[in-house]
Amino acid sequence: MSNPYLASLRERYDGLREGIAGLQTRAAEEKRDLTEDELRSITEQAEQAKALATQIEDLTEIETRNRKVAELGAQLLTTTTGQDGQDGEDTTQSRSLGAARTQDRDPGHYTRSSQHSFFGDLYRSRVFGDEVSSRRLHEHTRALDTGTEGVGVVPPRWMTDEFETLARQGRALANAVRNIPLGDDPRPITLPKQTAGTDNVVAEQANENDPVDGTDAWDSDVDLVAPKPTAGKQTVSRQMLDMSSPAIDMLIYGDLMSVYNLKVEQKVGGAVIAAAGAPVTAFATEAEFAADAAAIDAVIDTSIAVRNARKLGANVVAMTVNRWGKFKKLKDANNRPLIPVSTYGPQNVAGIGSVNVDGVIEDLAAVATDAIGDGVTYPESVVALRSTDTLLFESNLLRFRFEEQAGPESVVLGIWGYTAVIVRQAGKSVKRFQITAASV
Repeated sequence: MSNPYLASLRERYDGLREGIAGLQTRAAEEKRDLTEDELRSITEQAEQAKALATQIEDLTEIETRNRKVAELGAQLLTTTTGQDGQDGEDTTQSRSLGAARTQDRDPGHYTRSSQHSFFGDLYRSRVFGDEVSSRRLHEHTRALDTGTEGVGVVPPRWMTDEFETLARQGRALANAVRNIPLGDDPRPITLPKQTAGTDNVVAEQANENDPVDGTDAWDSDVDLVAPKPTAGKQTVSRQMLDMSSPAIDMLIYGDLMSVYNLKVEQKVGGAVIAAAGAPVTAFATEAEFAADAAAIDAVIDTSIAVRNARKLGANVVAMTVNRWGKFKKLKDANNRPLIPVSTYGPQNVAGIGSVNVDGVIEDLAAVATDAIGDGVTYPESVVALRSTDTLLFESNLLRFRFEEQAGPESVVLGIWGYTAVIVRQAGKSVKRFQITAASV
C-alpha cells in the first residue's frame, strides 16, 4: 500500500543525495578539492539525509509489518475455497462436525447486537497490532461462506496504490539550497555578518620607516531570522475514519504534506527573487528573448554579475517550467537546438536537458519550478544564484489529531512546522534577468 508521507520523505532523501553527488562531481570534473562552502554544505546535507534515512527505515518497517498482517488476512480468506492441508478434504464443502457445519459456527462477533465493529477491528489490528481484534477477524472469516450467504461485511478492495492525488509542485529549489534543520527548537536565530572592512587601511609603504596608517575600519552586524509556522488542518467526519481503510488518514496527511512542501518551495522562490533586486537584463518581449543567442547571453551576464558581486560563482539558474520549455526551443541559424537532450551529439550546444528532466545551462544547474512564477504572468524572472548562500531553516514537522474538538462527530487532522529563509550576501549572491511582456 502506497504511503504518501513515506514517499515524500524518500523524495527529500533523493534530493539531498543528488545534491551531495552533484557537488562532488563538480569538484572532480574541475580537478580540485571541495571548497569550504561545498564541504560544509555536504556535511549539513549528509546529516539531514542521515536523519531522514532513520525515519524512512522506521516507517518502512511499520509498512512492512502492516503488509504482512494484510497478507495473512488474505490467506485466511482463501482457505474457505482451498484444500485442507491435513486431511485433504475440500473445504468448499461444509465439513461435518457432529451435526454442525463450518458456517454454522459463526462466533457472532459482528451481529447487529454485537459491541464490536468489523471496520473498527480492521483498523486496530492493522495500525495498532491488536491481537484480540485480529483473532475476532480470523474467527469471523473462517465462518463466512460468501458463495451462499453473500458478501456479508467483507470490505471491498481499495486499490490505494492507484489513488490519484492532486498535482502539485514538489521541493526542487528548496532542495537545491542549503537546508539547516532546527529540530524541535524553532527559536529566532542570530547570524553575524561583516559590514565594513580594512580595504582603505592596508596600503604599500611609501618610504622606509614611514608610519603605517590605520583606523577602526572593521565593523560587523547581525541578521535575525525568525522562523514562522507553516501549518494546516483538515476536519474529517468520524464516520469516514471509523468506516474506511486505515489508509484514509495517511492520504489526508499526505495531501497536507504536499501543500506544505509547495508552500516551502514558494517561500524559497520568493526570497531569492526579492534578494536579486533590479534585473541585470530586461527583455521587452518574448521575441527579444528568443532572438539569436540573447537568452543564453542573459544567463551568462547574470551569472557573471553574481561572480563580480559575490567574488564566487553562481551554480544554479532557476526559472518557471514554461521558461525552461522556451529555453529548450532555442535554435541556432541552422535550426539546431541550443539545449538538446543528453543523448544528442554535441553540436553548437549551450546546455543539455529534456522536457521532463531539468538539465544544465552554461554549467549552471537548471531548476524549473512553480516557485519562480506561473509561467503565464509577466514580468517573469530567471534567477542565477549561489545556492550555498541561501539558507532554509526547517523544524521537525508535527502531525496531530484532535478528537471531539467540534463535537463527537468530527476529528481534526493537522500538521505544524516552522520554516525561515534568508539569502546571505543579499544582492550579491543572487541576480536575475527579466522578460517584461509577451509582446508589445
